[in-house]
Amino acid sequence: MIGLSNPDLLLTKKLDVQAAQSEIERVLTDEITGYGDKNVADVNCNHGENVTIKQGNSFTCQVNVDGAPRRVTATFLDNNGNFDVGRPD
Repeated sequence: MIGLSNPDLLLTKKLDVQAAQSEIERVLTDEITGYGDKNVADVNCNHGENVTIKQGNSFTCQVNVDGAPRRVTATFLDNNGNFDVGRPD
């Protein structure tokens, strides 16, 4: 029989994809702390599925910028769900 002193070790942390999409839109449009893109719409990340949080892993988002379809990659900076948002491709 095996016992665990920390049962949280068995849990996989997931990032709420809806919250991530909102944050990515904010980063893309913010002129001071983001990229300052105008007319950002239809941010859809990870096919609508919550994302497993693991430092170094990334996920992609489809987004429209000025009416053109673009792709954004976000990469986890740590195991707490903080992520870096790349420029739209």
